[in-house]
Amino acid sequence: MNSKLEPVISIYNTNSKLFFNSFDEVTEADSLKRPNKRTNSMIFIALHILDARCFMLTQIGKPTKNPFGKYVDWAKTIDEIRVYPKLIKVLSEWKKFDKIFINELNKLTPKKLNSDQQFEFPGGRKIINMISFLAEHEAYHVGQISFIRKYLGYPATSYE
Repeated sequence: MNSKLEPVISIYNTNSKLFFNSFDEVTEADSLKRPNKRTNSMIFIALHILDARCFMLTQIGKPTKNPFGKYVDWAKTIDEIRVYPKLIKVLSEWKKFDKIFINELNKLTPKKLNSDQQFEFPGGRKIINMISFLAEHEAYHVGQISFIRKYLGYPATSYE
């Protein structure tokens, strides 16, 4: 493991644990519900953060296509999406991509982390800036999923 990335990888691992715990016992129907018309659904957020992980994999040199791109690539807002993949399939793919993602992060060299990529993130255009910012981005969205879970009447997300 790259010691420079160890704290960030720990955040991604925690995000994944909380992500899966947030979906514990959530029904397909509930995953599609939105607290109001100005908020997202749990499944939409799950697709969004999986897309971010696919983006990062591509940026670090492992070109990765989002397995659910046909559902979300063309949409600018949640209101444009009429059909979603099954929740069980989303969670299954998320689990698969989680392992690949963490494995690829562990392979990054200091040289690669300090190399430029094409997008501007807080802190700059380096790979490390992208990975760090998107860890926070992901944690924010996992928190939203957890909030929606509670809003829908499920118990709070477990940290266990």
